[in-house]
Amino acid sequence: MQTDADSLPCADSLYEHAPCALIITSKAGVILRVNTTFCEWLGYPKEKLIGHRKLQELLTIGGRIFHQTHWIPLLEMQGSISEVKLEFATSDGKKVPMILNVRRREQSGGIFDEVSAFVVIERHRFEQEVLISKRQAEDSLEAHLALQRDLSVADARLRIALESAQMHVWDVDPVTRERRYDESVARLLGYSSSQFISAAAYSSFIEPQDQQREAGLFAAALESVAQEYRCIYRLNGIDGVQRTVLSTGRAAFDPDNKLVQFVGILHDITDVKREQAAAEDRALFSEQMIGIVSHDLRNPLSVISMSTEMLDRQELTPKQQKLVRHAQDAALRARRLINDLLDFTQARIGRGIGITKATTDLHLLIAGTVEQLRIVYPKRELVHSTHGKGLCIADGDRLAQLAGNLISNAVTYGEENRPVTVTSSITKLGFELLVHNWGTPIPPDFLATVFSPMTRGVNLPQDTRSVGLGLFIVSEIVKAHGGTVSVTSTIDAGTTFKALFPI
Repeated sequence: MQTDADSLPCADSLYEHAPCALIITSKAGVILRVNTTFCEWLGYPKEKLIGHRKLQELLTIGGRIFHQTHWIPLLEMQGSISEVKLEFATSDGKKVPMILNVRRREQSGGIFDEVSAFVVIERHRFEQEVLISKRQAEDSLEAHLALQRDLSVADARLRIALESAQMHVWDVDPVTRERRYDESVARLLGYSSSQFISAAAYSSFIEPQDQQREAGLFAAALESVAQEYRCIYRLNGIDGVQRTVLSTGRAAFDPDNKLVQFVGILHDITDVKREQAAAEDRALFSEQMIGIVSHDLRNPLSVISMSTEMLDRQELTPKQQKLVRHAQDAALRARRLINDLLDFTQARIGRGIGITKATTDLHLLIAGTVEQLRIVYPKRELVHSTHGKGLCIADGDRLAQLAGNLISNAVTYGEENRPVTVTSSITKLGFELLVHNWGTPIPPDFLATVFSPMTRGVNLPQDTRSVGLGLFIVSEIVKAHGGTVSVTSTIDAGTTFKALFPI
């Protein structure tokens, strides 16, 4: 087939509309000639480029750096560059990736760089995806290796921890569902050394009264995804020693609820159970003794109180009156101590402090309590302030006891020449009682246990120190009302105990 030469595109047309960019620049990079294809790709008219812009100025920042550090030296040394991928910036700021080939020529005494470029958007996208995939694969590999390292360390630590804590591992065969025990379990059974123990042999060592319960719990854990196996039972060792063990474990199932893994731990808690039982016996004995002693002390104390009251009605000398008042004060303190001991006993044996709620005038109740304590502490300034109006629902006697304990505590630990302030408030959310004193703040490490029983202050004369039940009784009274109690203590703001009672 013959083609008319006149019908073919001319050389200039081929240059202008070639399927690639064709550029001629000076040695310095100034664009001397450029085809329409390049101008259309970047969105620039020719007149804006020819003689006005350098090729490297159309590159992105990374491309400009490459032009300076690699492009120029390579052309100087070898006179050409092949298949360099760079990004050009369009007139509207977009990036266009291109593959460039460059050749340097000398003609008519001048040096020119001839550049051809192809747009490689799809190739660029593919390369980016490959790079991302490679990076993700490398990250996954590194994470996997790190996980393996962590797993090895964790396994070593677990082994050390199990050995030091005298724990033993067991698991379940997913097919036969039979338990398999670590050889160290033999020591739990009274053997002198580690050895293989079968599931049947191990079961024979379990106390007969515990066997059915233990087997039922294990069977339930095998059949339920959410059921955790946990059982305390006794082992009768061949050495004649009965040991108590805590056996725990959890099963893992696949999406079809098929057993995949079941791992458990045996922990010898014989000493723990023995110490726990002994501690419970001691605590119960102590609380019973406190209850008995405090109850039996009331009768002789009542006789002492009645005797001092009768003596107080007689005509006495000033010295005798003083002795009677001392006896009355001592009897009052003893009665308070007995009441605290009884309240403590009730709280510790689980019944809690009993209350009887009724409609109460909070401000009047606290005012009366403060007035009574002014008689007990005649040398101290007690200030009572009120906020809000209305009544509250509470046990009035217990509130008076609470206020008395807090005020006595403030008097004991506060500065003698500064007042103790008692604030009772009625709010929309309930009512509250604040007791504030100035003085040495409560140590920070003491704040966490200030409401615990048998907690006493320090640096006080022996005759002013109590058994440390006052603040514990306060917290129990507040708890019985469904409220909360807190304390803040600083050198600048003083010490404030705050009891909040909801409606």
